[in-house]
Amino acid sequence: MMIRRITNASTPETLYKYRDWSNNNHRKLIAKQEIYFSKPSEFNDPFDGNIPVRWDLVTYEECLEKNLEIINIAHKDKDQRKVREYAKKVTDEKTLWHPDRLAKERPEQLEKWNSIIGLYSLSSVPDNILMWSHYSFNHTGFVIGFDTNSLIDDYDFDYIEPIIYQSEYPTISGLDDTTIQFHKKFFHKSDLWGYEEEWRISKNHIKNRVIKLHRETINQLIIGCCVNLEQTKNIIKLGKKHLGTDIPIFKASKDENNFGLKINQIE
Repeated sequence: MMIRRITNASTPETLYKYRDWSNNNHRKLIAKQEIYFSKPSEFNDPFDGNIPVRWDLVTYEECLEKNLEIINIAHKDKDQRKVREYAKKVTDEKTLWHPDRLAKERPEQLEKWNSIIGLYSLSSVPDNILMWSHYSFNHTGFVIGFDTNSLIDDYDFDYIEPIIYQSEYPTISGLDDTTIQFHKKFFHKSDLWGYEEEWRISKNHIKNRVIKLHRETINQLIIGCCVNLEQTKNIIKLGKKHLGTDIPIFKASKDENNFGLKINQIE
């Protein structure tokens, strides 16, 4: 099954994952080609996946129409006047949809999202100084490049989309389609995170959060600028052993004239 899209944003040819060489689980990306789809609650941003559904914006009239739609599915051959009367009755009794009953997103709804959604975060850039500092242990780690077309075509992931950065919450109405709610919740972040240039892959209704990739999906290995010579040799050795002797290997270095990094191929 090919991955689905919500927006029409053009995908980069390569997407990157910043990793910490001192973390054994991170090394598995090289040694076993394993990736882990996180629960939203495991991200370092407490707002991630916690953008509220605005049930308070749903009106009585909208709830009445929603209840009418539901009842008509089961009683489409009934007299429409009686169907509408019944829809008004269940609305007034708050049996189904009613603004008071749906005042806010319940904790069990949030936990359901958290338990069934798996997310894998990538970046469209391999040379971000802050990303190397935050996610690759102060430039002593490594970055893996993924062939985006392979991620899209070769796995049963559900969605791939760029994060949309903005200063305020997106408005999520309780009447929004589930896919729209999902996109607004899990693909929108504060613009303070914009430097990450994040793309995110989702696996919905997830059962196994650890996914093994085909070796061919990984198309490059980049070593941090503060990795010493011995560790550089170790990373190269592990990369060639498990990713193939022809895997392109790069080394980051500090630009001598600017606050920037240069990425040069060494193998």
